Amino acid sequence: MSKIVRVMPKEDYCLEIILDNGSSVNLSLKNRLETIRFGLLADETFFQTVTTDGICISWEGKVEISLSEAFQLAQKP
Repeated sequence: MSKIVRVMPKEDYCLEIILDNGSSVNLSLKNRLETIRFGLLADETFFQTVTTDGICISWEGKVEISLSEAFQLAQKP
């Protein structure tokens, strides 16, 4: 399984996830901001604090998305 090299917050609650194999995944979370799980990300300043440990994407340990889940979410409308 690939590892996350970098995650970059983009406009309109999108993330660009760069992988160690040179590919990237674009993930939009905009349509999930009204859910309990992702509601904290509606604060744009908080959304910008995204980090990665290479395996998960995280916002200060309050919201986490694994790489495999990011792939699944990116495929859903």
